[in-house]
Amino acid sequence: MSKLIEKISRITILLLGLVSALLVVLIYVGGNAESITVGGDALTVPKFTEPLLYWCYFLIALTIGITLILTLVGFVKKLVENPAAGLKSLIPMAIFVVIFVIAWFLGSPDKISIIGYEGTENQGAWAQFTDMIIYAIYALFIGIIGTIAGAGIYTKMK
Repeated sequence: MSKLIEKISRITILLLGLVSALLVVLIYVGGNAESITVGGDALTVPKFTEPLLYWCYFLIALTIGITLILTLVGFVKKLVENPAAGLKSLIPMAIFVVIFVIAWFLGSPDKISIIGYEGTENQGAWAQFTDMIIYAIYALFIGIIGTIAGAGIYTKMK
């Protein structure tokens, strides 16, 4: 069973990587669909921009879905085996929630100036959501650097 799961995951990763690489190549060699004129300058738009964006949305949703499912399964498994350890596993999730809530309140709902974009999805909650993601990435990056440094110091002291 383990070999079958390993083979399926390897094929899946290769397939997802192949589709991603194909879409990136198509962006560069697929030609241009239209051009946007901004201040007298013509900006070209590749033909396969939309499929690449939708593919990225799909990959992000798939990653979030798999992560949540596996986290939930791990939590339930730990909770059944050892309730105290199961409840302790909620601490990292609570930290993530706190980071994202703080990042949300740091975000600004003011309109973001985007060249060539005239829609309304660059202000209000969407602008604040974008800021939230950026601030959360900063915080998580600092956390990763701190963890790496702390692990190095811990192993030297041990």
